[in-house]
Amino acid sequence: MHQDLLKHIDRIIQQRPVATEVLTAFRELVIIMGEVRPETKPVTLEDRLKEIKREEGFPVFSRGDLPIDFDSASELLKRFLGHLGAAEREDGEGLKKAMEKTEGEPEWTKRLLKALLRDDMKALSRIAKGVDLEPEVLRFLGGVALNPSLSALRGSITDTLDKAGWEHGYCPLCGSRPDMACFERTGKRYLHCELCGEEWPFPRVRCPFCDNHDHETLGYFQAEEEEGFRVDFCRKCQRYVKTVDRRVFEEPAPLELENLATLHLDVLAAEHGFK
Repeated sequence: MHQDLLKHIDRIIQQRPVATEVLTAFRELVIIMGEVRPETKPVTLEDRLKEIKREEGFPVFSRGDLPIDFDSASELLKRFLGHLGAAEREDGEGLKKAMEKTEGEPEWTKRLLKALLRDDMKALSRIAKGVDLEPEVLRFLGGVALNPSLSALRGSITDTLDKAGWEHGYCPLCGSRPDMACFERTGKRYLHCELCGEEWPFPRVRCPFCDNHDHETLGYFQAEEEEGFRVDFCRKCQRYVKTVDRRVFEEPAPLELENLATLHLDVLAAEHGFK
C-alpha cells in the first residue's frame, strides 16, 4: 500500500507542481509509516448485528470504539514529531515540545489519539496549546499515525460491509463525515471518510451534511483551468465538499492524496463563505 501511495505522490507532483510542497512533506511521512506494522486482530461481527445496524442507520463502529493498535499509532506519531521537529519549520519548537511530551508522559500520545477519535476538538485544542502547536497540526499527524491501523481494519471488514441502500452522509464503517467526494467512471457519486478512508455511494443531488436535496440551494464551482475538480456546496448549511471527477483521469489517485493536493480549493471555498 505504501509503495502505491509513493508512486501516486510522485506522479501527482510531476503533473501538478503546485502540490509539490505539501505532497513532498507527506511523502516523508508515508515512508516512515511503511516502517511500522500495526498489530491486527480478526474482527468478526454477527451478520444479524450488522444488518440491524445498517437498517437503523448506525455505523459498524462508533469512532471512540474503533479497535485501534494504540501502541503502533503512538510509535508512529512519535517518529513523525521527531522527524518534523528536526527540520527547519516555523512550528519546529512546538514539535520539539510535543516530542518531549511523548518521552516524558507516555500517556500523552494516547490521550491525543483518543481525543482525535472522539472528534473532541476542545480536548485536542488543550493538548495542542500545551505544546504551542495549532490543533490542526496534531489532528493531521494523529490521523496519519492512525492510518495503518484503520487501513488494516477496513481491509478486514470492507468485503462484508453492506453499503447497498446506505444513503447517509456519514461513514458506514466508523460514522465519520466525508472530507472528499468523487464521481466514478459510471457517473455514480461516492463519499470518502475523513477518518478511516472508506468510500460509499451517495445521491448526486444531496448535501451529506444536512441532507438538503433542494437543487436550488445546492451548487458547485470550479477552479479556473483545472478540469476534473470542483467544490460542491450547500447554501442551507454553508458546508462544502471537494469533488474529483475520476472520469477525467486515466489513472485516478487515492482521495486522501487528492485532499492534500487540492488545498487551494479549501481556500477558495472559505473565500466564498463556506466551511
